[in-house]
Amino acid sequence: MGGNKKKNRYSIPTTPSPDNTELKTIVSPEERTKALASSFDAEVRPLIDLVDKLRGYGLDSDINLPAVAVIGDQSAGKSSVLEAISGVQLPRGTGIVTRCPLEMRMKHSEDEDRWEGKIMYKDVHDMAHEEIMLNRESVGELVRKAQKDMTDSAKGISDELITLEVTSSDVPDLTVIDLPGIARNAVEGQPFDIEARIKNMIRRYIGRQETIILAVLQCNVDIATCEALKMAKEFDAEGGRTLGVLTKPDLLDKGAETGVVRILNNMEFTLSKGYIIVKCRGQQAISDGQTLKQALQVEEDFFKSHRHFSSLRPSQWGIPNLSTRLSRELKIHIKKLLPHLKEDVRNKLLETERDLHDLGGDPPATASEKRQMALQMVTEFIKITTALTTGQHWDDPKFPPKINSLYSSARRSFVELSKTAAQKQPDMKNRTLKTELQERMEASRGREFCNFLGKFELVESYAREYILKLKTPALRCFDDVHRNTTGILKILAEKCFEKFPDFAQRAKEVIMKTKKDTHDDCKEEIQKYFTMENLVYSQDDTYGSELRTEEKKKRKEEELRRGMPLHSLVDKTEEDVNGVGKALLSLRSYCQIAARRLCDVIPMIIQQHVFREQVEDMRMLLMDIASDERTMVHIQEDPDMAYMRRECKSRLERLQLAEEELDKI
Repeated sequence: MGGNKKKNRYSIPTTPSPDNTELKTIVSPEERTKALASSFDAEVRPLIDLVDKLRGYGLDSDINLPAVAVIGDQSAGKSSVLEAISGVQLPRGTGIVTRCPLEMRMKHSEDEDRWEGKIMYKDVHDMAHEEIMLNRESVGELVRKAQKDMTDSAKGISDELITLEVTSSDVPDLTVIDLPGIARNAVEGQPFDIEARIKNMIRRYIGRQETIILAVLQCNVDIATCEALKMAKEFDAEGGRTLGVLTKPDLLDKGAETGVVRILNNMEFTLSKGYIIVKCRGQQAISDGQTLKQALQVEEDFFKSHRHFSSLRPSQWGIPNLSTRLSRELKIHIKKLLPHLKEDVRNKLLETERDLHDLGGDPPATASEKRQMALQMVTEFIKITTALTTGQHWDDPKFPPKINSLYSSARRSFVELSKTAAQKQPDMKNRTLKTELQERMEASRGREFCNFLGKFELVESYAREYILKLKTPALRCFDDVHRNTTGILKILAEKCFEKFPDFAQRAKEVIMKTKKDTHDDCKEEIQKYFTMENLVYSQDDTYGSELRTEEKKKRKEEELRRGMPLHSLVDKTEEDVNGVGKALLSLRSYCQIAARRLCDVIPMIIQQHVFREQVEDMRMLLMDIASDERTMVHIQEDPDMAYMRRECKSRLERLQLAEEELDKI
């Protein structure tokens, strides 16, 4: 039964020797190539497919996905390592060859004759490209073409991903992301900041804790100076997710092998995952027609016969062992991160659903739908405005807290007017006022005794002067309330009609128009009010009650003055005789009445015009606009908001797909 099974030409015996030492198995190149097919067990393929699907959905723009990122200094041999693993020849040359992140999805097939390839990318114009490859020889040229399409130049770089999918019996189940080599200096035709741009791109990948770092380092270069290892250490100080790959051992200077062996044994620059050394075919070997399978045999012969490297454990060298190791590391990594991945997707999904809810539904398409929506928006706007102008609060996170200060701010202005009115009241103890009043009374004296000098005309003129002092504070109170109310109404219009900026602008124009009308009407009524106050009138009961109150206050003051010096009592007697005291009492009483009346009426005038009439005028004008077919052109959604909704829907769709896929695992 077992004889009917296909022989796996990449199988590696795993039975330990009797002395429990590691076997150094001799296999043919074909067997070693085929061994890639067994690098993953049956449970791993679904995990790799899952991550590939999630990345294909574009989920890596929302959350960090498990990945293997390949980094290295320029010409460190990254592409050679990847082509040895994948069995396809990637672009080679001097300078920056990899100019875009290249995601290589390798899928093992049991069919020895099967080879399929596919390349996917978006060009500089965001146009999607997908091309099926019929043979592995076309891969390099198509990758070059993709890089050129994505960078719009022969030497530029791009952050966008090229996805290369290869299905073959010669590849393991593995996905890696090859990043551009770290350039030291820009060459002609490249951006001057090429090194910084490449490093920033690399940081975005290796800075994620979900990424395994495959650091490719040249044996014949002091690895302490390798930028790739420095960057790996920067984001993975303990080396817990970094695997070092040493390349080009055949270029080592004689005597340098001992140092490389120390590195491989983790005795120099410690990495928890350690190091593997590989020997890939060079450009001369390619020119001589050496195949990838032949290169594997050459690699094996090199390490087994090498004076220093033959002492290494078999797991420390060779492309097949690197493939097996990467497969195992990625499997463990994905399984470890799977619970966190599910949680991240769920949290992001809930967040996106909230964002989409806040953005609201799609805008109306027909004129009838637009009219209906416009009427609904206007109704809602007036409802909120009415609530705020009657002292109610409106709790909605889309509105700033400031809107709820509309009425309380107006009340503060009304209180300020009241304080001003109290401050400007005639001071009964002001000797200058008493002297001035007495002089006026003497100047107007006719045929009358001295105790009949308290003429009404004098009190009336002083009262008018007091009222006039309050005119400017009253107008200032109106201006403050009107300005603050207008500002809040404009904020409300922007928020209530934010989907349709043109309509929001029309609404703000209506607010400014009604503001002007209200300002003129209210100011005119305040002017009329002060004209009426010039009449200096009060009901006898009102005046009499206030006068008695003032007299009681004065009697209490006189009782307190009984212990005062003699000249003070004489002054008081003179006041009683010439009537100045009575005139002051009369003036004080009336000013109290006029102040209370003004501090009630002015706020009521302001509220009537600003809070009621202006709101009603706005409602009528906005309803007319919303009902007019000619204004439907203003019901056009803000392009930025439309873009945000599209992005939100797209994100929601891929997150939902991701959740479905994750639920299957």
